[in-house]
Amino acid sequence: MDRLAAIAPVLIGSTLLVNEEEQEHRKPPAISCGSRDIDLETLEGGFRYGEITAIAGAPGTGKTMLAFHMIASHLIANEKGRVVLIATTNPPLARLRDVLISRLARNDHSPAFEESGYVYKKQSSLTPRTPDFMRLVSSMLERVRISRVFDFPGLAEALSEFSAILEEDETRAEIESLDTSEYERRRGIADSEDGDVDDLPTELVPEGPETADAAELSTPNSAVACMIVVDNIANVVGSMMTKSQVQGHALLASFMRSLRHLTKRRHICTLLLNAAVGLRSENTQYHGRPDDQVSVFASIRGKPALGKHFSYLVDTSVFLAVLPRSKGDANVAYGDAHQGRKFEEVCVLEVLKDRYGGRKERWNAFTVEVDGNIRSVRL
Repeated sequence: MDRLAAIAPVLIGSTLLVNEEEQEHRKPPAISCGSRDIDLETLEGGFRYGEITAIAGAPGTGKTMLAFHMIASHLIANEKGRVVLIATTNPPLARLRDVLISRLARNDHSPAFEESGYVYKKQSSLTPRTPDFMRLVSSMLERVRISRVFDFPGLAEALSEFSAILEEDETRAEIESLDTSEYERRRGIADSEDGDVDDLPTELVPEGPETADAAELSTPNSAVACMIVVDNIANVVGSMMTKSQVQGHALLASFMRSLRHLTKRRHICTLLLNAAVGLRSENTQYHGRPDDQVSVFASIRGKPALGKHFSYLVDTSVFLAVLPRSKGDANVAYGDAHQGRKFEEVCVLEVLKDRYGGRKERWNAFTVEVDGNIRSVRL
């Protein structure tokens, strides 16, 4: 019994509270999406580390550009920060480079962005497009690891490889910080503990959720901030769902549990880009609000792909859509008498779910400029 208690110690409330406070202290500040108004008014500072955020929307709503601005914020704010981009399509990497160049060249020192990756004090002396400036951009892009996947097993394998890399880096950093005698002493203790576990019957070795909870209590104290971006998760999960809904949901739930454990334990900012389904058809905008409407806007008929089940597996759910900018534009867009006339549209970012905050139903409008910058729009 004593040996079993050593493996699965009793946890008390005060220990959990202290550990939670320590984890919050270790988290890097939230990162910017590239727009001050969206960060401060809609996202309460930006996208948070240690959480899984899903951004859904149809093509042309700004998903990729938002993700690229978040990657740029992460690379600029964290000198050694890493990014793993798991791509199920061919990502426009040239646009990522252009976004990074634009963000560095703007050199914005606004105090409002001090905690969202928007302050570039270290690069303030560099002139845009000079050799030193471009070397800085190249060095940042070298910290972006790109994995191409084509199916769900490939997605799971890419995540497993990244997790293994983080474990190896942590072990290497720990070894380098210790002298030889201290390392051998700890190694000897670990070997003896492993022997005790091996002597126990298999059914007495805790596994599953209990092991995960214990691991979260021993959060690695790593100074390297990480970010995971999956573009687009619907491409690999959707095809799996078409073969078997039950098996597909089970595999997805298992994958998301592993991803959540990795995200929380490593304080990773995880971003899952998702598709949209049920998009509006022409001249159906004012026919009433359907029962499965997810947006606060009656004219937005779309919703995130992969169903309600997927929304329960993420911490924050964001939906992007395109709407006419003004009432006059709406009359032109949806009115039968004005067909053929040009009208202006804007992108709308709306928070559908926020597990740990009060951002639900907040929204903001924006446009993606020709140079890739995101500009907030007042409606």
